Amino acid sequence: MPLRAVSTHVRALSTTCTASANIAKAQALKDQGNAAFKEAKYSEAIAAYHQIFMYVHGYSQGSGGSSKMPGQTTQPVSAEEMAQIRDLKLAHFSNLAMCHLKRGPNYEKARVNCSKALELDPRNVKALFRRGKCHAQLGNLDEAKEDLDRALALQPENKDAVRELRALKSLFATQRKKEQRKFAGLFDKLNADEAAEEAVRAAAASSSAAASSAVDVSEASAAPSAEAATVSAAQKREATVLGDDDDDDDMGEPLGAPQSFEPADVQFRSG
Repeated sequence: MPLRAVSTHVRALSTTCTASANIAKAQALKDQGNAAFKEAKYSEAIAAYHQIFMYVHGYSQGSGGSSKMPGQTTQPVSAEEMAQIRDLKLAHFSNLAMCHLKRGPNYEKARVNCSKALELDPRNVKALFRRGKCHAQLGNLDEAKEDLDRALALQPENKDAVRELRALKSLFATQRKKEQRKFAGLFDKLNADEAAEEAVRAAAASSSAAASSAVDVSEASAAPSAEAATVSAAQKREATVLGDDDDDDDMGEPLGAPQSFEPADVQFRSG
């Protein structure tokens, strides 16, 4: 066998052994996490489940035993190995979500892990059910109903999903009551604000009307004085032109008939 062919065969065998070994390690971690979970040792279970992803990350389906091509970022494995890797990734996310629901609980972390599990398997009933519970506790009631309805459609006999949907109806009723009280308070505040604004407008209008009335009265009271002053001035002017009755005595006696003028002799003295 040519040297180049031998080298390729060795690399392919090494890759296959590495993938198989990593899958075996990941499976052992899953079993370890399951055992800790059954004993309610949730921190230990989380630590074990977390490590699973380290051993199953970086693989992609390809020709079994083929070597990694230049520039390729994932290691190709067989279809059978890829199926095992997918199941282990699914267990990693789904079981972590269950641990976060038990320890804490931390609904947000559980929700995130459920979503990642559903990216791998959108029909995973456990992940749908658990994410529905998380949404309900986080107040996302519409999203919770959607997940639980989907889980029940995929598995109609799922009693847990039925129970959660019944509890969800109660949460919907409570939320509606809160919203009604909230909006009732909002409307009361709006009505109070409108009444206050109307009172201010009415007070402003009343003040304006009172001021206008005061100006009218002032002008009315001042009008006779102005009119009297005008009449008095006119009377003075008339008196000036025609004269006053008291001045008639100063005119003297009326003159008699005119007399003829006859010049007298004028004597001149000689020098």
